[in-house]
Amino acid sequence: MAAIPLLCIAAGSYAVAMYAPTFTLAWEHSIEKVEWRETWKVQGQAMRPVEARIKGTGAGMEPPPDARLEEGWFVYVPKAQPLKRLDLPDSAHTKPLRICLEGKCRPIRAYLPRNAPADQPVTITLEARECGENPLPTLPEGYEMQPPEKPRSPNDPLPNRVE
Repeated sequence: MAAIPLLCIAAGSYAVAMYAPTFTLAWEHSIEKVEWRETWKVQGQAMRPVEARIKGTGAGMEPPPDARLEEGWFVYVPKAQPLKRLDLPDSAHTKPLRICLEGKCRPIRAYLPRNAPADQPVTITLEARECGENPLPTLPEGYEMQPPEKPRSPNDPLPNRVE
């Protein structure tokens, strides 16, 4: 059985590793103040966006023609190639970028040590070496890590999608 890669979340030289086969990134558009969410899935040695949701439309955030309207959200599948690395800007002038795991959303920087630099982008990668010499997964208070009861198939629902 192949090893399941750990996500490495890093800012500057500070990093944390965690098991998250799917995760959702959530943020607010800096101008329109409208929420945007992307659900990502780890596939092999890369990450791929499998769903995007936009709560409205506006400057620079028009949904693609194939988007469907579901309960106030424009929902679509992003046309993007798998990535090994995500560089995420995080501005002090907007609400914090959040990562959602198992339906619970927290600011992504809440997973990093307090002295991690706030002026550097957050990077998500599957490269364990970027998490330092001892990338042991740690979870914030109130979270528990349990191994999956059975392996997920590509057709299983996404557990981290936030409604």
